[in-house]
Amino acid sequence: MRYLLLLQLLLICFLNQAQQSNGIKFEKKNLTWKDVKQKAKNEKKYIFIDAYTTWCGPCRYMSKNIFPQKEVGDFFNENFISIALQIDTTKNDSKIIKSWYKDAKMIADSYKIKVFPTYLFLNQDGILMHTITGASENKDDFIAKSKNAINPLTRYTNLKEDFKNGRRDSTFLLLLINAARDASDDSLLHASINYYLNTQDNLLSTQNISLIAEATSKSGDKGFDVLLNHPKEVDAVIGRERRTGILKMISFDEDVFPVIMINGKKTVYGGGLMIYGGGEMNTDVDWNAVKTTLNLKYGTFSKSMLLNGKLKYYEWLKDWKNFNNLMLNYRSKEDNIDTNLINNMAIKLIGDCEDKESFKNAIEWSSILTTDKTKPYFLRTYSQVLYMAGERDSAIHFMKEYFRISNKSGKATDEIIEKMRKGEEIE
Repeated sequence: MRYLLLLQLLLICFLNQAQQSNGIKFEKKNLTWKDVKQKAKNEKKYIFIDAYTTWCGPCRYMSKNIFPQKEVGDFFNENFISIALQIDTTKNDSKIIKSWYKDAKMIADSYKIKVFPTYLFLNQDGILMHTITGASENKDDFIAKSKNAINPLTRYTNLKEDFKNGRRDSTFLLLLINAARDASDDSLLHASINYYLNTQDNLLSTQNISLIAEATSKSGDKGFDVLLNHPKEVDAVIGRERRTGILKMISFDEDVFPVIMINGKKTVYGGGLMIYGGGEMNTDVDWNAVKTTLNLKYGTFSKSMLLNGKLKYYEWLKDWKNFNNLMLNYRSKEDNIDTNLINNMAIKLIGDCEDKESFKNAIEWSSILTTDKTKPYFLRTYSQVLYMAGERDSAIHFMKEYFRISNKSGKATDEIIEKMRKGEEIE
């Protein structure tokens, strides 16, 4: 038995080593960035940089599942000098990783690396040719994207230069859209999509609706009227929630935010994260004027736009009294209640409010979450509202019901219930 076990372990080790040797051969010698460029020149190859962090799950997935594969190794080893570049720093870093700290920071700053993993493709002088961000699900996808780096017709820097010089034909723009998306270059992605849409006669095709959803961020964008006036066609492709979410974002940015925050600014980070701030809150908002503006622009949709703006306003002011009154009025008077909105607003309250009385006032409007059996996580949200309101026994009841419907059990769930019984903080 021990002999068989030993053979199995040896076989596993052998297969792992074989897989690693067949994959991308990352430089392991104590080379400097200058040495890497020189080696690329000597071997007449390009440079490939895997920019990763120790905490990045997709980075580990690529390193474990994609890089070791033979087809990937064949392509990269033939065309590139490859280096794996750790961008973050930890106390467990090896001497080699530490020796790259300065160059890693220089490369991260020079190429504005903010998304992980980021893959840089450079020429022999270290000049950027192409960028890919994010993990690929399989080797074929990663190889196909990487081949674009060595093809002058699909290389991202070349496409950007052509765009800068005024090229606008639809075939070219589709290449640019895909390259900008791969590079997480949101600004150029949105611009190229809107130029592409201007070349299209039928904006209601499945592809064009998907592009509209991806790039529409202003009422002046080509796809705005499509989102607003063709709900049936758009919802069939991207869903009602996404469509209305885009319109709510636009209405807030253009018609509400400038009114509720004086000299405020919106900053968009990688991955679509939006941060509002930079000004001071207007404590004397003319909501009737806002309502009139939204009515003229959005018609029947203006009601939900106004509600969205008011909720955000009271949330930022931490005016939980008016926040709760607004939600209670919505719950009692709205015919078609959006339970996702109820859940999201309850989560906002849980995350930002510490006043027990405010949670007591939220119980009535958030109780509708118990009626939607298709979304058991609503029960968890309602349980947390009850718990923050001091209704411990009821909170435990609904938390148990959430665990039951979700088929969750074990030590972790028992610990949560025990914490609730003791009145301790729960997540």
